[in-house]
Amino acid sequence: MRWRIAGVSCKCLVRSALAAVAQLGFSALGQPVNIVLPTDNHALLNGDKAAFYQYVKRDFEGESSAPWEGGQYGFVRNPRKFGATVLDTRFHEGIDIQPLHRAANGEPLDVIHAIAAGKVVYANNVPSFSNYGRYIVIEHQFGGCPYYSLCAHLNAVNVTIGEQVSQGDAIAVMGHTGEGIDRERSHVHLELNLLLNADFERWSNKYFPRDGNRHGNYNGQNLDGMDIGRLYLELSKNPQKTIPEFFQEETTWYRVLVPASTRMDLLRRYPWLSGGQTEAKTWEISFNQAGIPLHFEARTQSIEKPVLTWVKFSPYPYGVQTRGYIQGSGSDFSLSKDGERYLDLISPSD
Repeated sequence: MRWRIAGVSCKCLVRSALAAVAQLGFSALGQPVNIVLPTDNHALLNGDKAAFYQYVKRDFEGESSAPWEGGQYGFVRNPRKFGATVLDTRFHEGIDIQPLHRAANGEPLDVIHAIAAGKVVYANNVPSFSNYGRYIVIEHQFGGCPYYSLCAHLNAVNVTIGEQVSQGDAIAVMGHTGEGIDRERSHVHLELNLLLNADFERWSNKYFPRDGNRHGNYNGQNLDGMDIGRLYLELSKNPQKTIPEFFQEETTWYRVLVPASTRMDLLRRYPWLSGGQTEAKTWEISFNQAGIPLHFEARTQSIEKPVLTWVKFSPYPYGVQTRGYIQGSGSDFSLSKDGERYLDLISPSD
């Protein structure tokens, strides 16, 4: 039975409403991002970044240093010199928050809290199984879309898979598990991610059949982390900010055409990436420097494999500025093998 209101079918009203939503853009449907910091260390919000971020140990051109900047999100590690210019070439997908509380022997005591309400979808309790050491992944819903916080290098995990948590609940204790971290540099590594592919196992078996995947869909390769440090600062100024609005402020570094794939499920999770469009022969995807998809635009071209259409100009090698996804420099650029493999994770070939 189809209900009618004042001579107009509800089905027509729904279509009109959807059209209005599409015209306004999906950010109009966005829900403010309600997140808190995971520990008692709130120095970021007071402007004291050196007291917030855990430093990295650096040896560059014979000079040793311990810059706190290496604990930030982005290209903040492994400096290399290109002529007179120094570029940080190693990407850091989250932020490293230093401890406030330590035992007499130096072990961190800081309790890790859930940054938002959600469901624990993964917990790795075997440190040697991941560079993250012990880590937890929690699914949160903002604006009807799932986002995934990841807390890593933990000493103890206090929650189980399937458990519902409230914002601020104690979920773990800070530690220094994982690769390359000692007691002195104990910290919690925090990410807020998009989930790229709901069938990560297929992609993993295709490209890394000998490695094995111990973490299901919650492998770090399948979680694309946004700049959560900048997000905290933006929310401190505007608590009503949504994730779609946050993404609109990102700079596009390159665009790629990909054939439409029935296996691509990213837009079903995050429809705001395409303004609600679900059908296309080809998608042109805009990416930021970290390789995070920012926007999908439907195109009519017929292509058989991904085509790099535009790159933000740089005289320096693109590989060290794009996590190795783009190769070349200047006007000479192309997708690398790593870039093609990454695109097959976002839009798997049918």
